Amino acid sequence: MVPNILLSLGLILLASVAYASTQGAPWVPTWKKDLKRIERLVALQPGEMFVELGCGNGRVCRHLAQTTQAGRIVGVELSLLQWTIAKMQVAFLRSQKKFQNFAIVTFPEIVLGNVFKHPLSDYDVVYLFLMPAAYKKIRPKLEAELKPGARVVSYVWPIDGWEDDVIDMAQGQPNVFLYRR
Repeated sequence: MVPNILLSLGLILLASVAYASTQGAPWVPTWKKDLKRIERLVALQPGEMFVELGCGNGRVCRHLAQTTQAGRIVGVELSLLQWTIAKMQVAFLRSQKKFQNFAIVTFPEIVLGNVFKHPLSDYDVVYLFLMPAAYKKIRPKLEAELKPGARVVSYVWPIDGWEDDVIDMAQGQPNVFLYRR
């Protein structure tokens, strides 16, 4: 009985990962060494709202929670496995003693959901690391829902048809693109 339950759970998790991969991107984490570059481009101000579409294990969300004073940080993930890992890592972050004295103003909120259906109108900054085909699919949503002045940061690939404000290029590392709407 227990092996059948574990097998079923494993198949559900794998199916969730496969489905999420077909919708936006397979899980490939943002490199740790690029987090500071991303943080500089995101440039979160106190009280601003940030969303990472396709957050995987929530690495970027957790980093920004530890280094900025955003009003709200949200990660949206479709893969049940990655969502679970991200939730566990945020729970671990909350439990660390060095963060219990309000060193972190806000903890990331990790949402199980589809990036193409998540409402974007309240966010000041959107971060993306998806496949180029997903960028083409989400571009109309970004154009329709983002408020004037919102920033979009794209890791690795540019957003076709948009003029970037900044391209952060570092030798041997992926490009990071900043756009302002």
